Amino acid sequence: MTFRHFSDPITLHPSFSLPSRAILSPLEGIMNRDFFFDAACSLGLLDSWMPPFLGVSRGAVPATGKLKKRFAHFLDSALPLTVQLLGNDADSLAETAHRLAECGVRSVNLNFACPSGTVVRSGSGGALLRDVRHTAEIAAVLCSRVPQLCVSVKLRSGFSCAEETGELIRRLCGAGVSWILFHFRTVSENYAFVGRDEAFRRIGVAVQAAGAVPVFGNGDIRTPEDAGRMRDASGCAGVAVGRGFLKNPFLLREIRGACPDEDARRLFLEALFRRAASGPGRRKHDFYLECVRMACGADSAEFQEALRRK
Repeated sequence: MTFRHFSDPITLHPSFSLPSRAILSPLEGIMNRDFFFDAACSLGLLDSWMPPFLGVSRGAVPATGKLKKRFAHFLDSALPLTVQLLGNDADSLAETAHRLAECGVRSVNLNFACPSGTVVRSGSGGALLRDVRHTAEIAAVLCSRVPQLCVSVKLRSGFSCAEETGELIRRLCGAGVSWILFHFRTVSENYAFVGRDEAFRRIGVAVQAAGAVPVFGNGDIRTPEDAGRMRDASGCAGVAVGRGFLKNPFLLREIRGACPDEDARRLFLEALFRRAASGPGRRKHDFYLECVRMACGADSAEFQEALRRK
């Protein structure tokens, strides 16, 4: 039987739990900013955190002190933190995970999903889905070398064909991953349109192949109704929201059962602006402008007002 309430907590590993089943999926270029995190926390919009990937090249493992400095702000918040790693060398990724554990991190996520051309050409992210065996080997190395950590994966339904999903999921579960964050598109599809029925079918295939390993569905969740339909149609154990959060920062709370708040987006953008205005230089304000553009559109009154605030 599938769960009924996204507000239900879920234990994913002896050392790691999530307080709910509706989480924010990493948004590259957005969620790696401390003041985005601070603005969201100030309004109670989050109950866990997974910032965008940390790239790890072969033989270039970040020093423990550097990792501690990078993630200290998130660790100090006391929200359940998952650090996402991107790379294709199992030894380097495992050593990075070990050093993260020394910093107090309890959960890491392997990014096997990123469709960016630059990332794919580097042989990381979604490119790893070309070789299912190698993908599973990387996961197995981390699970065996850092058993104290909750090891999860973010992946798509395959590199070029969604029929690759079953074997991919079974191999990863066999490698020992604790849970799976699953985007229904293939890497080749990037962000192209996929019909809702087909999207839910693909997530359902992943859920069935995963067995007892929880699968969180991801992709095109813009309303609480979208999340409920995904759960009911696929049997997923939870959902991860991406760009829909920028359109409606209250979305995660609404999915968990809270009443809609018409002022949520305005309040969130105001909180972002206050932090942008207090920071040195232009980078924070330019980032604020990009958030407004993504949330409201370049032709919106909100974006025009943000431009006037320069």
